[in-house]
Amino acid sequence: MYFDHQHFPLVWMRRAEGAGQPGVDPFQQLEGLMQRAQAFVLMSDVLPEPEQRNSAQSKAMLKQGSLWMKRNKAAIRRWIKAMIVIAPQPESQARVEAFADSYEKFWGYPLLHSASPLAAAAMAQQLLSPPRVNQHNW
Repeated sequence: MYFDHQHFPLVWMRRAEGAGQPGVDPFQQLEGLMQRAQAFVLMSDVLPEPEQRNSAQSKAMLKQGSLWMKRNKAAIRRWIKAMIVIAPQPESQARVEAFADSYEKFWGYPLLHSASPLAAAAMAQQLLSPPRVNQHNW
């Protein structure tokens, strides 16, 4: 996997197999994104398959991710506002929702879903908008 940041602060997670990005360390990429010191939202149109989560490669990546996350916890919570998965089908949305609590506990930011890329971009913009100071702060 690699992170396509051409449309930063919207950062798309892509599979490396079809992208011509072999050998790219996704954790180094995330560190680079967080070093920008700007909030961003991760986006994906791929749901992980249950069989993939149980593979040896997936378990090794999870262990590496856990160690990396512990070292970068403060930056992750500060700069990554959410992961939004494009899930147009109700079954896909239910899968995202079923996994969302565990995901947030592990990574420290919410896992959300949207039915379309356009709706996901709008959701991301809301997450990235500065908080309103009062009800008259348009």
